[in-house]
Amino acid sequence: MEIRIRLATEDDAQAVHDIYGAYVPLDYVTFTIDNPSVESYREKIVHTLEKYPFLIAEDESGKVLGYTYGSPLRPHDAYQWNVEWTIVLSPDAPRRQGIASALYEEFAKLLAKQGYMYVYGVLVDNNAASIALHKSLGFTEVGHFENAGFKLGKWRGIIWMVKKIGDTESKIHAPYKLSDI
Repeated sequence: MEIRIRLATEDDAQAVHDIYGAYVPLDYVTFTIDNPSVESYREKIVHTLEKYPFLIAEDESGKVLGYTYGSPLRPHDAYQWNVEWTIVLSPDAPRRQGIASALYEEFAKLLAKQGYMYVYGVLVDNNAASIALHKSLGFTEVGHFENAGFKLGKWRGIIWMVKKIGDTESKIHAPYKLSDI
């Protein structure tokens, strides 16, 4: 299978909405209770691309197989070299075809060019597939918060994972806008 990775556009909002929406009723993927509107996803894509990659994986026919995007780790200026990443594959995307890895590789490559230093993942602690993916990509666990969220009548914890992607020994500069690289 051929996988194409590209920057998202506003036209991808419906696909992103539908893919994410498939996971909202589950308690081991996301703590979101209600899937946001297509319009809110459209705004999220536009807003994210001002600073971070928002990437789409599609097959040779153009079907969206998944997506990944970055967001600020924390709002304070000293955190500006850190990115929290989100990755979601379509429930019907073929498994073990390298889709998630391809999305992450392109995502991390763009972030490194922008000058970011670390990528963080925040995972529900019983999502074994996501934890295994992060480990396979070189992430390490840096924290476990038990009972961090309550959804569908159950308490769930989260695991924080991190991967260094930049050279913290080189001269530092504010990360470049995505459009500047």
